Parts: sequence; structure tokens; C-alpha cells
Amino acid sequence: MPSNHNFEETSVSRNAKRTYDKIADADTFASVVSAFAADSTMGLTRKEASSEVYKTRIDYFDAAGEDKGYLNFYAADKTAYTDMASLLTGTEAAETAAGVGGSASKDEGEDTWSAKYSCSLGEDTFTVTITREYMLVNGFEKDETLEAVEAWADTVPALGGTA
Repeated sequence: MPSNHNFEETSVSRNAKRTYDKIADADTFASVVSAFAADSTMGLTRKEASSEVYKTRIDYFDAAGEDKGYLNFYAADKTAYTDMASLLTGTEAAETAAGVGGSASKDEGEDTWSAKYSCSLGEDTFTVTITREYMLVNGFEKDETLEAVEAWADTVPALGGTA
């Protein structure tokens, strides 16, 4: 006797993206992430940080100023990001270890930062990702969920909102 093995739709998953001017610096980004984590106005019943990544690029130059290579560095928090960027650009030993014998500089145009949260609003579960240039709300079902997150983002100048 055959059994019914067909898929049945159990939910409708929606995604929304908000773009804004590039956040100028890691301190501002970290303050936005902290504000999201601490916020209670959205009414979220669950908000768990699942990842946070800070990436920077260090360019190395020889004594004549010629580009000799670069290093991409990833850190799990702003403090490690700041400390390692300072170490990799500010010490002769690090520059010598890179084999260039010249100098190093941080290419801030290459910086990327992101933080991801697993969230719930009532029975609606979704993720929120905040980056240097956009914010994503992934996997939500209800209009109220997007409205709650958007109302919060509207209050944050770095995310294109007004204070």
C-alpha cells in the first residue's frame, strides 16, 4: 500500500534588505550592534548572537614605496580587530616579518564588518544580519516582524534612520 510522501508547505519564509551609506568606522558599527543587542522596543522574545566578524586588509610596501603584498585579517570582535590592525601596521618587527622591510598600512576601504542574530518575535523565527552597508532580515513570516525591526532601524542614523 503506497504512502503519501509529498511535501506540504508549512510556512512562507520572507527576506528583506535595507541598504544605507557605508558605516564610517568600526566604533560606530560596534555601537549599532550593541544597540541592537540591548534593544527592548522591538518586543523580540529571543535574540541570540550567532556570529560577529571584523575584516581588515593590511597593505605592505617596500622601502621604495612599492606595493609588495597584503594580508587579510579576520577577528571575532572589535577589540581583536583594532589590536591586530595596530600590531600589523605599527611595528617594525611585523613589517620585517612580512619580508618587505618597508612599511604597512591599513586599507580602510577594504574593511568589512558583520553581526548575525537568531531572533524570534512570538512564533516567528528569523535572522538579522547587520553589515557595514546593509541590514538583512531573513526567514520571517509575519509583517509585524519586519515592522518591528524596521521601526528600530528607523531610529539609528548609521542605518539610514533618524535619531
